[in-house]
Amino acid sequence: MPTRQEIQDRLAAIEKKKTDALKALKVKKDKLKARLAELDRPTRSQRRADARRKILLGAFVLEQLERTGASPQSFSLEGQRFFDWLVRPTDRAVFEEMPSSPPIPEASSPTPRAAAAGTVLNVPFADKDQAKALGAHWHADQKRWIVPPGLDLAPFAPWMGSNS
Repeated sequence: MPTRQEIQDRLAAIEKKKTDALKALKVKKDKLKARLAELDRPTRSQRRADARRKILLGAFVLEQLERTGASPQSFSLEGQRFFDWLVRPTDRAVFEEMPSSPPIPEASSPTPRAAAAGTVLNVPFADKDQAKALGAHWHADQKRWIVPPGLDLAPFAPWMGSNS
C-alpha cells in the first residue's frame, strides 16, 4: 500500500504535467492566432493600391476645392470638418500655409467637357456604329442613344443638336 507521501508526489507530478500541457497548448493557440492575423492582413500590393487610391482621391478633391475657390480648412462632409479631422500639428501646418487661390475659370465652349448625367444624342442610324465606338449606349426602352456620365462630350458634338 502506497504511503501518504507517495500519493502526494504522484498528485504533484500529475499537476506538473497538466501545467506543462496547458502551457504548450497556450503556445500553440498563440501561434495559430498569429497566423490567422497574418492571413487577414492586406498584402503589400493591396496596401500600395489603397494608398494610391487615397492619394488620387485627395488630389481630385483638392483640385476641386481650388477650382471653386474653397479652402480645405472649410471643407466638411456629413458634419465633420476636414481641418478638425487632422490630428497632427504638422498636418495642419501644411494646410494653414496654403495660399488661397482664386477660382479657375472654366473654358467656355458650346458643349460641356464631360457628361454630368446621361446625355441624350440624336444619332442617325447610319452613324450608330461610330457613336457606339465612341462609348455611347443604346437604350432600347427609350429608343435613344445616351452618353454615360463622365465621358468626354466633344466627340459627340455632331449628334448633340435637337433630339426628336
